[in-house]
Amino acid sequence: MIRSGKKEETHAFHDQIANQAGPDGFESGPGRPAGLLQSIFKQNLHSTAAVCHSGAAPVSENRLSRNNSNAARFLRSAPRLETEAGAALFHPLLRPAKALKKRAFDRLLDSIFKRARACGLINEKPEGAIDATGLESRHCSRYYVHRKGQRPFLRYRWVKLTAVCHTHTHLIAGALISRGPSNDSPQFGETMKMAARNVHFDRLLADAGYDGEHNHRLCREELGIRSTVIPLNKRHSGNKMPKTKYRRQMKRRFHNRIYGNRWQAESVFSRNKRLLGAALRARHEQAQYCECYLRVLTHNLMILRRAIYRVSTEQDRLLV
Repeated sequence: MIRSGKKEETHAFHDQIANQAGPDGFESGPGRPAGLLQSIFKQNLHSTAAVCHSGAAPVSENRLSRNNSNAARFLRSAPRLETEAGAALFHPLLRPAKALKKRAFDRLLDSIFKRARACGLINEKPEGAIDATGLESRHCSRYYVHRKGQRPFLRYRWVKLTAVCHTHTHLIAGALISRGPSNDSPQFGETMKMAARNVHFDRLLADAGYDGEHNHRLCREELGIRSTVIPLNKRHSGNKMPKTKYRRQMKRRFHNRIYGNRWQAESVFSRNKRLLGAALRARHEQAQYCECYLRVLTHNLMILRRAIYRVSTEQDRLLV
């Protein structure tokens, strides 16, 4: 209780009651303020939510009313079945921290490439290749589907993996999971941004499915990639000279010898499917996406483990 002139201000918490009782119940008497406030609950504990049924016996409120209002409201009946609004049982600062679930794949991939650079796997001018592949969601062979009598042109939706690989080591620097069949170009931007955080590529190779001026501009102007080798998609441009800057360069001088190294991306997918299988074990869509990301991490760890073993073997030979 604080007195300032003629006005009196009461600074009481909701979980405190007056030590003195007036004629109407738990409130200060007329002309005499409460001298002491006692806490009902222990420190760092608050009232919980309570479920009340309609027509139940009178129950006490979970908190007292403020500003010394009528104490007759201290006892009341719940009007209907509902959950009373109350504070959490424990103090919010004592709750455990929320688990870190987002961007876990990015952090693990970053750790792998830090170890790969320490082992000398990433050269001075790394070259990357981007491509997409489909993974089977069931274990039936194509021969079984053919013998079953299904129409050959009937296409099912499958899990699509878009990956950017390092052509020298076959490490996957960026991966994005989506559903196929679909166009490859929409997944280009997000996958390249993920790969650029792990490896600063000097050159990028891609097939005609990623032909687009916006893809060239993203790699060269935003991600700092010196050269992008992407052939023109003749279904859209034909034999006409493109009007944009980078696609015009692809039309004037295209390095076929350098572009031949793009097949390393196909080797990466072949290596992954031969070692880990071409069919996914998960059945639900979200579980299949998680399994694909785990396959990418496992693929990189197998390559990194072999490189670490080779480096340790060479060091042992030098010591001998």
